[in-house]
Amino acid sequence: MKTNNPTVGLRQDLFAMKYAINALFVRWGVNAGTETYVTNIVRPWYESKPSGCEFLFYCNQLPPWWKGDRPWFRAIVLKSAKRVGWRIFYEQLWLPLVGLISFDALFAPGYVGSALMQKPQAITVHDAFAWLYPGEIGLLRSLYWRMFIPLSLQSRNSLITVSASTATDLKRFCNIDSQTLHVIHEAGSHLSEINEGGTILERLGLEPGKYFHCVGFFKRIKNPYTILNAYRSYCAAAGSNSANKLVLVGHVGNSVGQEIADFASKIPGVILAGRLTDESLSDLYRNSAALIFASLYEGFGIPILEAQELGCPVITSRSSSMPEVAGDGALLVNERSVSDVAAALSKISEKTEAETLIRKGKVNYQKFSWQKASDMTLDVLRKVNT
Repeated sequence: MKTNNPTVGLRQDLFAMKYAINALFVRWGVNAGTETYVTNIVRPWYESKPSGCEFLFYCNQLPPWWKGDRPWFRAIVLKSAKRVGWRIFYEQLWLPLVGLISFDALFAPGYVGSALMQKPQAITVHDAFAWLYPGEIGLLRSLYWRMFIPLSLQSRNSLITVSASTATDLKRFCNIDSQTLHVIHEAGSHLSEINEGGTILERLGLEPGKYFHCVGFFKRIKNPYTILNAYRSYCAAAGSNSANKLVLVGHVGNSVGQEIADFASKIPGVILAGRLTDESLSDLYRNSAALIFASLYEGFGIPILEAQELGCPVITSRSSSMPEVAGDGALLVNERSVSDVAAALSKISEKTEAETLIRKGKVNYQKFSWQKASDMTLDVLRKVNT
């Protein structure tokens, strides 16, 4: 049973700290990156009570992993927060009022905290899109983030970023006290224990090792035209035994996505797979000749680690956080160069090169852990109250 009264304290332990979690921004099944983050950071607190902690989980609907309230973890469902205007109201006005009596500190994993909040906060900012690529997130959202990220990063609050690269970006754009900034890397191990037995390959007409793939593709920031032209150039030069298909995974969504899809669909060998389940995606990684993840910018880049864990070679960009995440387990390219990406496709098609990258990738991904990230985040949240 979920609690509908947001002012009801948990009070299972008189000495426990009461933490609120603002997950009102998550649209489960839609917000792939932030949903993955919230699930893997927060779910361990839900499944096993951390010592001295109790939680109020504010959301617009219950997450897929929810199995009912726990004595130490209760959900407050605010369905109207699915609408942007109401969500801003809850974040900036309602939560600060509720916080006066209901909790001791707030964890805001979705970029912005509550500027009027009297209680301390730990706020996760995943990237600097609002400053660097505002068109990718929409101008209104960009303005909201550019206004409220700095406002909510008061000296008493802590900032969590998911990469050192993002931390550097935010230092450029916000007046941040470095002592309150914490870099806590994400991870990629959430696909390792699931698969669907190769059904996706049969459905798409794929042979193991005979295709490349891209994920979350239908956005300009994912560098689609350079990648597609590089694939076309590679195919023109490659032999018949080389990987000769390119699978594009992701929701087409808006007119920009449709323009990219229309361009891609005219290239022989390109397959538009749409949005896939995690089970299908796991199988796609396991059998792919390489993940092509040559984005123009990433705040972290979870797909790099997903691929490395599942034994899929990686091609990624030299820019932003991607070298930090990939380590030496990927081919790094100039993401703006068609010839550089095409050359990487040829190189990674060589068995020796692929095997080397797979081996190095498996070593690299072990440096990252969702459990470690969850524990470190809770540690920041505990300290923000001292």
